[in-house]
Amino acid sequence: MKTKVLSYVAVFVLLAVMAGCSNGDAVLNTEKETAANKENADLTAFASADAPNTRTSLDYHSGAFFWEDGDHIYVKDDGNDFKKSSNFVSGTRQAHFKFMMPGTYASNSYTVYYPGADGVNDQVTIAAEQTQTEPNNNTHFGKAGDCGLGKAIKNASGQFDFTLEHKASYLCFLPSTSHTLVSTYITKIEVSSDNNIAGSYTLDAVGNKLTGSGNGKTITLTTKGSGDYADGFPLNKNNTSLVTNRAFMVIAPGYHKLTVKYYIRDVQTNVEGVIVKKLKAFNYVAREYYDIASKLDVKVCDDKYYMWDAQDEYWAGHKAAQPKKNGVQSSGYPKASDVNRWYNKVNYPTPASQSAKNCPNVNVCIWYCLKGDPHWDNTTLWTTWGHLYVGGMWFKKASVIASENGKASAAELKKADPLGRDLATKKLFVNMPNNNQIASGTPINSSNYFFLPAAGYYSSGKLEDFGTHGRYWSCTPEPFFSGRAYYLYFYNGDVVVGNIYERDGGFQVWRTE
Repeated sequence: MKTKVLSYVAVFVLLAVMAGCSNGDAVLNTEKETAANKENADLTAFASADAPNTRTSLDYHSGAFFWEDGDHIYVKDDGNDFKKSSNFVSGTRQAHFKFMMPGTYASNSYTVYYPGADGVNDQVTIAAEQTQTEPNNNTHFGKAGDCGLGKAIKNASGQFDFTLEHKASYLCFLPSTSHTLVSTYITKIEVSSDNNIAGSYTLDAVGNKLTGSGNGKTITLTTKGSGDYADGFPLNKNNTSLVTNRAFMVIAPGYHKLTVKYYIRDVQTNVEGVIVKKLKAFNYVAREYYDIASKLDVKVCDDKYYMWDAQDEYWAGHKAAQPKKNGVQSSGYPKASDVNRWYNKVNYPTPASQSAKNCPNVNVCIWYCLKGDPHWDNTTLWTTWGHLYVGGMWFKKASVIASENGKASAAELKKADPLGRDLATKKLFVNMPNNNQIASGTPINSSNYFFLPAAGYYSSGKLEDFGTHGRYWSCTPEPFFSGRAYYLYFYNGDVVVGNIYERDGGFQVWRTE
């Protein structure tokens, strides 16, 4: 996380209009009069200078702020009453603006309050619901709870100058991904804290700070607008550019332990999910903004399928024709004459030696099935073909299974299944095992598990069961039918170590984990 200090220096000019003065007695800056910025002899002008660091929306690179639509300021007059500027900013990114203040101002100094677009007097609300309608834009800061104080001092010419100090803290999110995603968007960012970061606060002129305890531990930033951003901010490969997806949030300053949740959605597959990032406890100081760079990566499912132990993948040389939706068939699938894509015809017990050589053997597959505590998970995101998908099974890692079952190492699982049978080298005719005791969701201690996507399979060039079933080859041929091999098969209600499919099916290959 990178910290940047905002030098919110604002120079304002107070032109004192004394009681009883005529219009001619008040020397005012020459400026085009508009409905929102019209002078009046009964009012006092607080005019912001044309300096870049004086406003209330942020230019990321320079730290410069700009006045935004609807901005007001408040000042306590000589009667100790809060007065609100009679006019307000009209239009966005105003380089300077002249606020007209009711009341009398005869003293040499005054405190200027900026409580945000929806604040009143010295009362500030840091919003629990914030909205940014396009990337690299923070014109929402005023409504989100941006706020500040300034001390106005009368100068020799009778004008009042003051420096505006902002009292909120600011998060700048820089999400990116390693994946080539083509239709995925960030729809909102949710930040939760171990203490309050939103709610009602007070601008304390004596302490020159924001006071109060707030009443909200969660802030949600919606990242949707219109046009190109109607679906959210695009999530693209390794892209943290200003134009693409940078997002900003206002929070209360303080020592917080934050958790950031990125809500993402693929508009073509209609799959959505949440990626969580936990930050260390940190002191978020007023007037500063903090870069939060997050790599939003998910499980990658290889789009390479293989006939059993084929040398090349199922669609090698025909990738453009590879079906990517269930039920779609292509004629480019392997034929027996295509020896590199055709399955290995080796007989049992000779194991795989090409694409399936690193797959678990049948004994290990049975351990996963019976002792792997399978969890069907329909929320964990994974990606292939540039899109997001869900659906898959968690299994305990081989090392965990070995430890829990008195084995010296994961390598011991290769020698025999949980019933002591060695199906990898002994020609045994057995009923193949299954396990329909399937838990639901992500395991609590997920670091002890690994995840297999339900990537389906290809049969005669047709994609089947994608997103609902998984079929993964073992490295062991079937002993009684030379055209078959063992495999791990699962869906949301069962895990099976099978031996009935022919080797010409296009299944996934995998490694023991």
